[in-house]
Amino acid sequence: MSAIVRYSSSIAIVAGLCAVTGCAPGIDQLVDESLADDVEGAQDALWEYRGALLADPEQTIAGIDFLADARPIYEDPAYVLGAGQYTLLAASGSAQGTTLTLVAVGGAQTGGGWWYQQQSAVVCFDLRFPADEDAIHTEASDCSGGGGHGLGDIADFDQYGQPISLDELDVRRTVTEADHPPPVCQCHSGGDCDCPGG
Repeated sequence: MSAIVRYSSSIAIVAGLCAVTGCAPGIDQLVDESLADDVEGAQDALWEYRGALLADPEQTIAGIDFLADARPIYEDPAYVLGAGQYTLLAASGSAQGTTLTLVAVGGAQTGGGWWYQQQSAVVCFDLRFPADEDAIHTEASDCSGGGGHGLGDIADFDQYGQPISLDELDVRRTVTEADHPPPVCQCHSGGDCDCPGG
């Protein structure tokens, strides 16, 4: 009988917690989902820059306002990192294509009152833009910027602890034109129409 009472009590406790928290996903899962969304957001945001990044990576990077270029910190620790949704650790280009090493910050919060939790983390990843393919390939990165430099040089990221590996996230690894179909062409009455067929 006592075992049944204890089992019933456990069910009641779990039911009570579910009533308060809604049995929502754990904070770690929510952070992982946030990081995956950020990685896919970078893929989508940089899709339109594919050609420019292949032709002139450095000039293109300088003109993208959502990238914060951290590379000057490697030479000058006093350099103030600019604002940007993604932090650039490295960029390399060759006849085969261009690769950007980026950092994204994700976070989540759950509950409220006694049940409130907040957590943030970072993920490093490479976006590879091949010269012979209309695609962006995404790979895990060790957060290195080359020459012994990398994420560890940027003091602001100390607060996030050990980066989450991209391999632990449920994230799209390759982006193609199928993910970015051209917008539907619509003509309006009384105006010029550039749509195929008039």
